[in-house]
Amino acid sequence: MKDGVVEFEQTPRGFVFRSGHPLLGEIHADFDSVGIGERQGTARSLLVGAALNCICGTLSAAMLARDVQYAGIKASGRAVKETVDGVSMVTRVELDIMVDPGDADREEVGHCLSIVKGCMITRSLFRGMEVALNTSML
Repeated sequence: MKDGVVEFEQTPRGFVFRSGHPLLGEIHADFDSVGIGERQGTARSLLVGAALNCICGTLSAAMLARDVQYAGIKASGRAVKETVDGVSMVTRVELDIMVDPGDADREEVGHCLSIVKGCMITRSLFRGMEVALNTSML
């Protein structure tokens, strides 16, 4: 598989998402394992997951570049779906990022939290739709 190429294959029985990335591998969805009403929303989950991964990775890199040894990052998010002009669409992504600074300098962690909007995926999202980014420390 070419570097950076993501593959997706769907059949009536499910789908396979091949990330092309050595850490992520493949995601297999078996439609027989869930009801028809539970199959919706996978794309929204992947969109939010990509944004969370990007922001948390950028935050971690910013802290480690400044030698800030933090205890952990926890994040959650959701894509808000609305009907606009009679069509359903994702109009907003809401992301909550919480850092456990452990013994790290809280001021330095706060500075790093202020720069997390700079990664490619989230910068692209911010230009394309509303993104609510809530950051905090334990």
